[in-house]
Amino acid sequence: MIKVLVCDDDVTITAKVMDLLQKIQKNNNIDFEIDVRNNGDFVRHQKVVYDIAIVDIEMPEITGLELSEKLKEYNNDVIVIILTSFSDYLDKAMKISVFRYLSKPVDEERFYRNFIDAIVYHGQISKQIIIENCDKVYFIKTKDILYIENLKHGSIIVTKNQKFKTSKKPQQLCDEISQPHCFIYSHKSFVVNLQNVINFDKNHITFETGSEALSVPCISQRKYAEFKKAFYSFVGGI
Repeated sequence: MIKVLVCDDDVTITAKVMDLLQKIQKNNNIDFEIDVRNNGDFVRHQKVVYDIAIVDIEMPEITGLELSEKLKEYNNDVIVIILTSFSDYLDKAMKISVFRYLSKPVDEERFYRNFIDAIVYHGQISKQIIIENCDKVYFIKTKDILYIENLKHGSIIVTKNQKFKTSKKPQQLCDEISQPHCFIYSHKSFVVNLQNVINFDKNHITFETGSEALSVPCISQRKYAEFKKAFYSFVGGI
């Protein structure tokens, strides 16, 4: 069962989100365990693990971003959906790997679409690919991949903690991963995992690695507009 947190100091918002979640449960035959809170201060004295967290940015005592950071300490794989009226928070939200960024008032169709995406992602989050190299077999979680770089003979997979060489080309790996909304070409020689992107410009893409940010010159002028569009679509269309 998927455990969902809904946290917003506005009771009309939590009621709206609850109604939408109940509709999603009914229409898709999915069971949720839903925890509704009107303040995020509980994480300071309770270690509660959630699969999906829908949180407001502006709350008393603790902000939605602080709450999200704490939830990720308890479960690094928690899927965070941010609700806010302020687009100024986008940069900060990117730094904690927010799954989607939804504006208020809550649009039913958009919420429905993005929450279904979260459910699908929850099902894929433990997906692995198998790489064989020098008589060794490695199991790599796709969510840990930062980018894949094309080489003359094969490619290199760069994860949060390691690099793996393989005879497989990037497109072969993309076909195996089968997550086209996450893995995007940013350059003819680079495929980037949007799940770990926290910033980018026309020359570099910055990745969240779990310890410190990693900035890599893996984006081309030709691919920039396409990559930008894919990224903003991935984070929810803002």
